[in-house]
Amino acid sequence: MDIKGLLKRIDPIVFLCVVYALWLLNLLSRSEGLVDDFDVFFHSGKRLLNQENIYGEPHYINLKYFYSPLFSCLMALIQGIDLQVVKVFWFILNSCLLFRVVRIMYLQVFSKSGMKTAVFLLTMLLTAKIVLINYTFNQITILILWTVLESYHQLKKGNLLWSVIVLCIGINIKILPIVLVPYFLAISGKPLKMLGMGITTLLVFTFLPAVFIGYGYNNFLLEEWWKTLNPASSIHAVQVYEYGLLDAGAMISKYLSDKEVYLEPVLNIASLPDAAVFAITNSLRVALLIMAVVFAIRMKQSINGIQAHFLSMAMFMTLVPLCFPHQREYSYLFYLPMIAINLTFAFKYKQVIPIICFVFTVLLGGLLTWVDFVGKPVVDVFVYYRLVTMGMLLMMLFSFFYWQYLQKRELLLKDME
Repeated sequence: MDIKGLLKRIDPIVFLCVVYALWLLNLLSRSEGLVDDFDVFFHSGKRLLNQENIYGEPHYINLKYFYSPLFSCLMALIQGIDLQVVKVFWFILNSCLLFRVVRIMYLQVFSKSGMKTAVFLLTMLLTAKIVLINYTFNQITILILWTVLESYHQLKKGNLLWSVIVLCIGINIKILPIVLVPYFLAISGKPLKMLGMGITTLLVFTFLPAVFIGYGYNNFLLEEWWKTLNPASSIHAVQVYEYGLLDAGAMISKYLSDKEVYLEPVLNIASLPDAAVFAITNSLRVALLIMAVVFAIRMKQSINGIQAHFLSMAMFMTLVPLCFPHQREYSYLFYLPMIAINLTFAFKYKQVIPIICFVFTVLLGGLLTWVDFVGKPVVDVFVYYRLVTMGMLLMMLFSFFYWQYLQKRELLLKDME
């Protein structure tokens, strides 16, 4: 048997995917039997069958349910199955969706790099901690991330209906992908048609539970759901009701309000009234949204084969963990495209200062602070001081300016040819 010949025929990225899959299987045994976020999802289905307010007290393990009535209906349908069995199926679903995400990333980013294996490996390493958190908490972020990337992929292939359906699934479950809707409409080439299809699909998903639970109860749940999502509500205006929140609003609340964050040390540098904290938070959100829009308007040129539309989408995706309230570290999986793109550019252009800036944001954002290696006290510092938020915010700002610089550089080189 020719071992050397066999090794030469093995695609390094396929091999790395196999290694990653084995690591994920290890996570399954690591989390087996533990109480996690999926217990909250599953318990909402039980409460729904009892016609309770799934968004009100008593909250299961003191954690609120933030997702749609439709998702809770799906949880209600599987109440007859043992929870640990359901978690195994949830693990399999997440793994399939994660590898689909990797496949789309390969088509859009990794295949454009002359060092695709190295870029892929480093991307998987830098996002592995966030992937780990998503699996050990049995979170839903991988599913929502897939809806965004799959919708983009289908849109670029001309499959408008599938693009709309997939994106609406993500919006219905966790509202987060809604930030990308204006951009998807802009690049679709058929904005009115896509908007009409999207509104219709969302209405179907919103009122579908009424077929099973009744119109009145469904409307009641929709009203209660809106109360949990309303960014102007008191719990979102100043985010101190839960520990470990890492969106930009939570960072501002941490430092500019004297209210104590639940289970965290007090670290505020100012004691502003709630109205001022709310105003500053929303001003920052608007500023970040404007930046993403400006970037999309200016980005007309592909860079190193990565399409301008995908670069702009990656910029919009960073708004999800930064701008939406009640975001934890697992939400920064939405930075996957931005991290992969920056690594691609680092290997392509080998510019020292941009590489140093990118590495600084990675270190400040705590992507390498695994609790297994540095210990929980060190990880807590990155969370309690909102260093994660600062690092990820700086990564967005760095990418905003650096990618535009590279576009100008590419255009200049074209003019010189």
